[in-house]
Amino acid sequence: MQSPMQAVPDSTTLTQFRPRREGPEAVIQDLVAERIPNLFCPRRYSWTAASVPLGAGIPDLVVVSYYPEVFALASVEQSDSQILAYLRAVGKASLDTIAAGMGTSTKKMRSRLSSLITVEAIKESSNLFFLSSLWRRILPEVITIEVKVSNWQRAIKQAARNRIFTHYSFVALPENIALRIRTESVFSKLGIGLISVSDTTAVVIKRPCRRNPTVWIYYYRLASLLARSGSNQCRTGSISKTLSKHFQTTVLSGN
Repeated sequence: MQSPMQAVPDSTTLTQFRPRREGPEAVIQDLVAERIPNLFCPRRYSWTAASVPLGAGIPDLVVVSYYPEVFALASVEQSDSQILAYLRAVGKASLDTIAAGMGTSTKKMRSRLSSLITVEAIKESSNLFFLSSLWRRILPEVITIEVKVSNWQRAIKQAARNRIFTHYSFVALPENIALRIRTESVFSKLGIGLISVSDTTAVVIKRPCRRNPTVWIYYYRLASLLARSGSNQCRTGSISKTLSKHFQTTVLSGN
C-alpha cells in the first residue's frame, strides 16, 4: 500500500513544536540544528524537530531516521500509537486482550485495529494481532540532544531520561565547558554523548553508546508526531536576527 507522502521532512528542515524562547540556549540549539547533517550523517529519510512534547519530557532537539511508511499514521487516530506500542511490547495478542489492555470495548478496538491493518502497520493471523516487521523498527534511529549554556549536570539528567525512547542521547554545551568535562565518568557510565559548540562549529567529542528504546509509547508517539508534521515545518535558517554576532560570541565563549 502506498503511504501518504504529503511533505517529506529532511534533516535540513526543523519542525518547531513550541514557540521559541530566544536567549543563549537558542543560539546553541540553532548552531547544532544547522550542523545536523555533518554531525550525524543522517539517512536518506531523516527528520529534525525541536521542543517535541512526548510525555517523558520535551527534548530540545530530536533527529529521527524513518521509513516513508510512517506517514500512514497521519490517516489514523493519533491515539492508535498506543496500540502499536502495546503490540511492540507484548508481541502478539488477541482482540479481547488488547481491548482490556487499552481499557476500551472490543467493538471500538476492532475498528481501530482495522484501520491499522489497512495501512499495513499490523497484521492478523489465527485471531492474534501483531506488528508487521517494518513497523517494529519504523524509526531505525532516534537521536536526542539536550542543550545547555552552563548547567551540564542538568543536561546529563535530561539526556539520561531521554534514553527510554531513543537510540542515542547527547548533550550540547559551549566549547569551553565541553572540553573541561569531557572526561567526567558519568558520560561513559550512562552512555551519553557530548557535543562541543563554538561560534562556528559543533563537534561530537564524546560518542554515546547505542541503546534500544524501552518505553515504546514514546517511540510510537514520536512516529505519530512525525507523520503529522508536514504542514508545521519551517526552515532552520541562520541564528535569529535578534541575536547579534557579538552576543553569540559572548555566550559561547563564556565571557
